[in-house]
Amino acid sequence: MGDASATPARPPDSDLKIAIGKMIFYITCAVGLWFFYWFAGIQCPC
Repeated sequence: MGDASATPARPPDSDLKIAIGKMIFYITCAVGLWFFYWFAGIQCPC
C-alpha cells in the first residue's frame, strides 16, 4: 500500500480505485449521519 503512493506517475487503474474508495467512504459517512439523525428521531418523537 505504501509503495503505490511513492510513485509519482500512477497508472489510471489506481486513480480509479482511489476515486471509488473516496466515494464509498463519503457515502458511508453520509449514510451513518443520516441513520444517526433518523434513529435519534425515532428515540425522541417529541
